[in-house]
Amino acid sequence: MMPKPTLTERRSPWVVFTSHADPWLASETAALVQRSGLVLRLDGREMRDPASVFRTFARELSFLGCFGHNWDALVDCLQDWHGPGHGNQDLAILIEHADHLLKSDFLGPFVSVLAQAAWNSNLRLDADGELDEWRQRIAQHFVFVLDRTAPAAFTETAARGMDVAVALADSRLLLTLTDVDWPRGDPAAPWTAGPLSFADEEILSGTTVKAVETFRHHLGCSSHEALYILQARAEHLHREHRTAT
Repeated sequence: MMPKPTLTERRSPWVVFTSHADPWLASETAALVQRSGLVLRLDGREMRDPASVFRTFARELSFLGCFGHNWDALVDCLQDWHGPGHGNQDLAILIEHADHLLKSDFLGPFVSVLAQAAWNSNLRLDADGELDEWRQRIAQHFVFVLDRTAPAAFTETAARGMDVAVALADSRLLLTLTDVDWPRGDPAAPWTAGPLSFADEEILSGTTVKAVETFRHHLGCSSHEALYILQARAEHLHREHRTAT
């Protein structure tokens, strides 16, 4: 059974996509603040490409001037963040109005980077996979807050991120990192590692009903959610075909 996502505990899922009206979001952010944690709110409408993602994070989190404005540098700055008002408190970063990121070709790398930063911040493992006693662990999580788009619609694109695994539960999209390269991060849960290519044959042959059932079987999602995933996967395959020809 999929455990409920958290903003206060040091465990996955590291990244959550959910509605702005989700009661879980209001409850968890209130609980985090009550525990003297920090909730930072970024505007997803500013994130039009990787460069604007880096600028937004650098500005809102007051990164040092040496920030390299690339994905690796973003991981480094997030896992060792020392911004204003931050005294090793637990941290939740909310990316609000994130709907338009659905069509962004950088979403996969983006969510993978956020999950890597959260994994490092929450677990603080050394090179041998043991707890690093010299670095304080903090709960760090990321939430994409959606105004009108169903979280399931982001499943296929997000699952293309490096080492990302996904799950759908309670109308939320949850993301973690695969166990092989990122150990000790996952509670027992039915994660599905991407990319979500297991229905490609059905999609390309036009057998939509069978493709929907394949997604439902692999992801344990509803037919409605499976249709969102199928549509995104079909668009991706068609783009790949056009590029190849």
